[in-house]
Amino acid sequence: MAIGRPRRGSNQFGRRTAAPRTSFFGRMLTWLVTIAVLLGLTSALPVVWVETQCGPQGRVPSPASISPSVDDARFVPIITALPHKRALAGSFLAYPQWYIVHAYEEFAAMLAREDEAAFDYVGSVTGYWSNLCGLTGFTAALGETSTESRAARYVSGVSFSLEMIVKGAYEETIGRLSARWRGREKTAEDRFALATASDQARFLRERPWHDYPFFDALRRFWAETPTSGGSRVRKVERRIALSGELATKGVYAWGVGWLARLSPAEQRVRSVVRGLRPADRSIEGLTVVETLPDGRTLIETPRYRGYTEIVRTLLARGRELTEIAGNERVLVTVLLPEGKFADSPGAVQVFAYPLQARPGWRRVGLDATIPALAATLRRVVAAGGEFEHLYEP
Repeated sequence: MAIGRPRRGSNQFGRRTAAPRTSFFGRMLTWLVTIAVLLGLTSALPVVWVETQCGPQGRVPSPASISPSVDDARFVPIITALPHKRALAGSFLAYPQWYIVHAYEEFAAMLAREDEAAFDYVGSVTGYWSNLCGLTGFTAALGETSTESRAARYVSGVSFSLEMIVKGAYEETIGRLSARWRGREKTAEDRFALATASDQARFLRERPWHDYPFFDALRRFWAETPTSGGSRVRKVERRIALSGELATKGVYAWGVGWLARLSPAEQRVRSVVRGLRPADRSIEGLTVVETLPDGRTLIETPRYRGYTEIVRTLLARGRELTEIAGNERVLVTVLLPEGKFADSPGAVQVFAYPLQARPGWRRVGLDATIPALAATLRRVVAAGGEFEHLYEP
């Protein structure tokens, strides 16, 4: 008698066999890996978009086309030696990193009034990539971009996007429900989250994201935040959420920091100033390198927010910047009320978008000629606006 092929789910004797079972943890691991892969692919899609759709956008304005008083041919840079001489594109490509800093600042400002679910996480992600697209096309027309520079912006963008997507998905579901359960009175965990967000926003003005002490913040969270008082549901949910966030960021920051230390960035920048007085030498962070034959002064200062504050002080004292890192143009951002404009012959608008934390206001990026910077900023103030930041190359 011939024996046929056993039926599916049975052995050779025709008896049914149990299908192998996958453990709960195995299924969870499969789901987590699948979600991680999907998130990674979703976050990487904007990179493809920028690379394929964000090319040079026509002729880039020269200083002469921005301001009739500036003549391209007459500009002879004083700062010509590396590493002090830097490409103009570096000023504009510095902005995407600062977009993330500004996003953290807006998140902290919003958290002082609302809960985490009120923040526009998707808008923050799309804003990063749309700004990067425009600036990529702008700097590509300058012919000064590098693969390394683009890669750094992509890594930052993908990391920021993943953080915003995951945090947004959680806060707009579980976080929103626990906040409703809690009521209007915030818990100690909520207050610690606000203090940490504000502290991180201040920290990022001067230091890279990966230098922030996430593990110290996690230790302080458990040591200083009382376990009693307020909504029990919200307290437990916030402890789990904030602990997981700080621990994850701490591990990731350690890895990014290790890589960053392999090729540390320059922390000083050189500029040329006209009319520097002896009293200006006492400005914190300012070092006089050389007095030039024409009376101008070559100075060296810290970068980032410290540099913006030094420039703000010099301009307020009536001094004139004529060059930064060998360039006569620079990107600056100003804050303006909606409907207000600060038209200037010494600057061209590069981008503008509304502020989440200040309804009715917008951030405006200006491609500004450095010798006309004081006049440009006076127009901004006259329009009711504020000088926010100067992005040195």
